[in-house]
Amino acid sequence: MKKCVILFVLFLCGYTAEVTAGPFSLGNRVSIDSKVLSTERELQVLLPENYDANSTSTYPVIYLIDGDYNFHGVSGMLDLLANKGQLIPDVILVGIADKGTSQYHEYMTPSVFDSKAKPSKGKAAEFIRFITTEVKPYIENNFRTAENSTLVGHSMGGLFVLNMLLEQPSAFNNYVAISPSVWVADQGIVAKAKEKLTKAQHKPVALYLSLADETRMGQYDLINTLDLTQPNTIDWQFTHYPDENHNSVGIIALRDSLKSIYKPWYIVENKLSTFKSPESIVAHYQKVMSENGFSQPMPSTSVQELFRRHYRNKNVALLPTFITETIKKLPASKQALITMQAKYVAHFDSPKASLPLLLKVEKEFSQSIDHLKAIASTYERLEDKGMAHKYYQKALAVAEKQKANQWQFNIINAKLVATQK
Repeated sequence: MKKCVILFVLFLCGYTAEVTAGPFSLGNRVSIDSKVLSTERELQVLLPENYDANSTSTYPVIYLIDGDYNFHGVSGMLDLLANKGQLIPDVILVGIADKGTSQYHEYMTPSVFDSKAKPSKGKAAEFIRFITTEVKPYIENNFRTAENSTLVGHSMGGLFVLNMLLEQPSAFNNYVAISPSVWVADQGIVAKAKEKLTKAQHKPVALYLSLADETRMGQYDLINTLDLTQPNTIDWQFTHYPDENHNSVGIIALRDSLKSIYKPWYIVENKLSTFKSPESIVAHYQKVMSENGFSQPMPSTSVQELFRRHYRNKNVALLPTFITETIKKLPASKQALITMQAKYVAHFDSPKASLPLLLKVEKEFSQSIDHLKAIASTYERLEDKGMAHKYYQKALAVAEKQKANQWQFNIINAKLVATQK
């Protein structure tokens, strides 16, 4: 008996050792041979976790100034805010790398701001051209981007964001300037704002200003200018974080700004009940995605509410037609709808009845880890360990290909052991 236990333990150790662990992924490093800057520049691009799972989805893009310095914190925040929390839609994160502090400051500063003590002129105009004519086209040509983008900068990067807003306001939909260095060159950006804001003619954009516990950033003079000018093409708001310092405010301010930008996206549970019908929930997301120019699955809590309403009101017979019509309106939600349908059928009818629903679209969603896990789990409930193991292996292969997060590997590895004959 003791020998059998030892052999079993060795089998488990040997089996799990063959399973590839998930790498800690922070996206891909790409290089652009910039003609504008006459040098090679690098970008760090992080795609949403489910990017490969649904080919009909498109994604807003966040362009992060001083990307190498801020990327780790922002990517982790987005994983919780978008991927796991679903408080905002999934986004593509693009970190724009710099080449050292001196060059960074030079490219963040408009030339008219240069003090007499500086031998060289600021090169913000060149960096604006780099972003608008090289970085954005590269991202838009290589990834499934939406017609919705946000430029984010902190400190000197925040100054650059403000300058971009004044010089090229239509380049982005949203501008997030976190503790911007308004003080530079005797608040030169304020003088520029007074001149530009009164003449601005462009599509409506949003500006999100924030400030930590600092007292010498010069931001209140800019706020006063915005308040007096009242530009009708800029929807702006300011948030003060007196309990944060210059470095700590970045993640918090960006999180709050993104929640404001995409406020209609997530419907809290107690408000879901105020919608008159499942169709009205679908109409809400049609409007949100149309106005923001992207296509993605609805948040899982909203998808679940659609089915809960049908079952609670004894309208289950209407579900097939409702699902078909909803997929026409929101094609990116197809996999989420069918997976949720299978879940309810398995609970209220039987796992055997739910399996064909999942298998019917297996080929279409063969790159969805969640869909393959749903099929495997259904086979588990049917006590077919062989087929369950097969689909967990498929899920593992997709996870490895997509460099999924470690928690996905942990779940799949445990299930592979549990379903091993």
